[in-house]
Amino acid sequence: MEVKSGRVKEKTKIETLLKLLHEYAYIETIIMVAMYLGIGYLIDSTDICMLNSDVSFILILLAVITLFHGFENGILALSILAIAMALFYPRFLYIEFLVALMMTLIFSEFHYYWTQKIKKAEIQAQYRGTKLDELSKAFYTLKISHDQLEKNYVIKPMSIRNSIEYIINQKISIDEDESIVNKQEEYYNNFLTLLEKSFNVNSALIIHKKNIDDDSVYLDENNSVFSYTTLCEKRTPQMILEDFLVDKAISRKTPIYISDDLGEPTVTNDINSLYLAAIPALESNKITSVLVIEKMPFMSFNRENLTSISILLEYFSIEISKKDLLSRENELSLVEDESFQYEFERMKYLYKKFDVNSILLVLRIDNELQATRVYERILKMLRSLDMVTLVRNKGYFYITLLFPLHDKAAALGYLNRLLHTLEEEKDKKFNYMTFDLSKTELLNKYYTEDYNG
Repeated sequence: MEVKSGRVKEKTKIETLLKLLHEYAYIETIIMVAMYLGIGYLIDSTDICMLNSDVSFILILLAVITLFHGFENGILALSILAIAMALFYPRFLYIEFLVALMMTLIFSEFHYYWTQKIKKAEIQAQYRGTKLDELSKAFYTLKISHDQLEKNYVIKPMSIRNSIEYIINQKISIDEDESIVNKQEEYYNNFLTLLEKSFNVNSALIIHKKNIDDDSVYLDENNSVFSYTTLCEKRTPQMILEDFLVDKAISRKTPIYISDDLGEPTVTNDINSLYLAAIPALESNKITSVLVIEKMPFMSFNRENLTSISILLEYFSIEISKKDLLSRENELSLVEDESFQYEFERMKYLYKKFDVNSILLVLRIDNELQATRVYERILKMLRSLDMVTLVRNKGYFYITLLFPLHDKAAALGYLNRLLHTLEEEKDKKFNYMTFDLSKTELLNKYYTEDYNG
C-alpha cells in the first residue's frame, strides 16, 4: 500500500463543502436571498417577497439561514428583504417585518445555545481523553520502573521513573549554570543518556520545539532544535526531517519503525531511511518532540522496548511542559502540590480561551486531627478527574478540591455526600467556600484571611 508523506490531512468532500460555506457565509446568504426574491418575482411580480401566500416562505428562509450561520447572517438576510419590501410594495408591511425580525432573533438564540453546547461538549471530551491518556502512560511507566533497573546502580537500584524525576529536578542547577545557553536542550540530552543506559539506545537524537509555547502542529526546520547522543551522526535538519521514517512519523503523529514481514521490529533496514525508528510525543494533538533512533542492538530492538520508550518520551514531555507552565503561571502560591497547581493552571487556560469554567471547594478547619480525618475520607471519595490538596497557613488547614469542568452545584452535591459519610458529628463542623476560576484572587485572600480590599 502506498503511503503518502504529505503532512496535510486529506478532507472529505462534505468537510470541504462545509468549510467553504462557513468561510463565505455572507456571500451564500446574499445568493440565497437573491434566488428567493427572483423566484418570488417570477411567481408574482407584485408580491416579490411571497408575503401573501398561505405558507410563510420568508420565515422558512430566515430559519435556514439563521440556524445554520447565526445572528449576523440572519440580520443581513432580513435587511435585504426589508429593502425589497420598501421598493416593491405600495406600502411598507410593518407587521410582517416585525414578525420576521422577532423570529430571526429567536432562531439566532437557538443557534447560539446549540453551538455553545457543542463547543463545551468537545472541550470536555478532549480534556477527559487527555487525562485518560496521561493516567495510562503514568500507570505503564510505573510498571516499567519495576521491570527495568539502571545498570550503573548496583548497590542502590534506581527506577526509570525516579531517573526521569531526577533529570527534571536538575532544572534549578541548569538554570543557575550560565554556560548552558539552551536549558530545554539540556533536559533532552539527559533524557537521551537515560535511554542509553536503560534501553541500549546506542545512537539517537531528539527533535523538539525551540519554544514550548509554539502552537504549530508539526515540527520543521524553523521551529525545531536537535539534541544528539554522543555516537549519533549529525546531519542537516533538512536531511533529517525529509527522511522517510521521520516524515512518516510526523505526518501520521504515530511511532514508525523498521519491521519484518510479520510486523515485528528488525534492525535490517531495507527501505530508503537512515534510521530504525521515529517516535513522536504529542500534547493536545500537537507534536512537541520526536525521538529518532539510529542504532540499537538487535536483542533490545523489540516491540516492548519501543512501546516503553514511546510512553516514557511522552511522559517526559508532559513533565517538561508542566515545569515550564508552573514557572510562568502559578497563581496559587500557597499550594505546594505541583500536580494540583498544574491542573489548576490548565483549567484556567481553558477558562480564558473557551469560557468553560471549573469550581473549587475549600474546607477551612482549625484542628489538625479533624483536618486529617476529613482529608483521608475525601481521598477515598474522589472521582477520577477530581483533585484535592491540603494547604496550611496561619494555624488553619484548607482542604482544597478541584472539580474540572463542573459548576457550583456539583461541588455542593459532593459536600453533602461528604457530610453524610463522616461518622463523628464534630468532624462535620467546619467553614467552607466555593470559588470559580474567575475568583482566584479571592481564593488567595481566603487562604491568608485577608479581609482588606
